[in-house]
Amino acid sequence: MRQLIGVFLLIGLFYSCKEKTHFQERILLKNDTESTLRLTLLPKAEYLNGDLYDFSDIGGGYRNTIFEIAPGNEEELYIAHDLKVQPNSLVEKVFMGIQINTTNGNEIELRFSADTVTGYAENMFDENSNWLYVIREFDLPTQFKANPVESHDYIFVISQSNYLDK
Repeated sequence: MRQLIGVFLLIGLFYSCKEKTHFQERILLKNDTESTLRLTLLPKAEYLNGDLYDFSDIGGGYRNTIFEIAPGNEEELYIAHDLKVQPNSLVEKVFMGIQINTTNGNEIELRFSADTVTGYAENMFDENSNWLYVIREFDLPTQFKANPVESHDYIFVISQSNYLDK
């Protein structure tokens, strides 16, 4: 009888430790230019907390509304649990607008909002905008176990070839 209880406890322990994959959708901005980009995010009031904004509906805290992205790098703008939301709709849900400035002395200013874009050939708020779609798998470790994540990433690329002349 003791052996049987031990076997059941071992089986229960094995199944309770099984990793469960978490799914998320991320909106990212990639800097495909030769200059560092300074972003100023204009979140809607319900996402704003001082100079910070709630960057995830899954949880995780707040981030600065002003930050820089180095050439070749990408940065998360928002993380959502619903994988069915189109990236432009998610951007429009969270942000009133996004302003991007170059920092190389050759001052270029890009502005994106739901009804207009300035200085750039595409508007990330528009349903016809081009987004790269990538599925990435990684772990978000905690103190006691790994948490596998399957992230459905939509990446809006900022490239010099899409800058519009003033």
